[in-house]
Amino acid sequence: MNYKHLRILALAAIAVPLCLCSCIGEKKDGGQTTVDINLPTMTLDSQDTIIVDQLSTEFIEHLKNQEYNDAIAMLYYLDPDSSIVPMPRNLAIRQEQIFRTFPVLDYRCESIRFRTETDCQVKFNIVFSRNAEGKDYTTSLYLQPIRRDGQWYLTVRDSSSPNGSASQIEN
Repeated sequence: MNYKHLRILALAAIAVPLCLCSCIGEKKDGGQTTVDINLPTMTLDSQDTIIVDQLSTEFIEHLKNQEYNDAIAMLYYLDPDSSIVPMPRNLAIRQEQIFRTFPVLDYRCESIRFRTETDCQVKFNIVFSRNAEGKDYTTSLYLQPIRRDGQWYLTVRDSSSPNGSASQIEN
């Protein structure tokens, strides 16, 4: 991602609250990445999109390189009392099984969406298998970045999390 694209994203993040919604695309690996903010109820800083994109990309690169422990170490969990904690061991074990079942051979970031500090979404299209003829088998991976006290944390969209099924963002 070059400086020009980062400036465009930063300007969009500032202008969106004034317009109440926005959608901007950027070229990334030949695909289209959408940054979508619908009826935002949070104030975005020019760095928010950049930080979320960097965290998400670092996470997915760990998966692609089969660095499962490093990827899982980046994940947090929203406790029922709304505190952010490192992912509990039992959930980390389950996530690692999922990541090993669907390894990331290749990926494309489909969208980054902001709604509230606990209702944001990063959607990746991942290639987890490729047959002898070169046909890709894909699935989607959703991350749910949460901002708390100006700090971004990555969580995985999961119905067992207190906010995992309460998203207002349509897939």
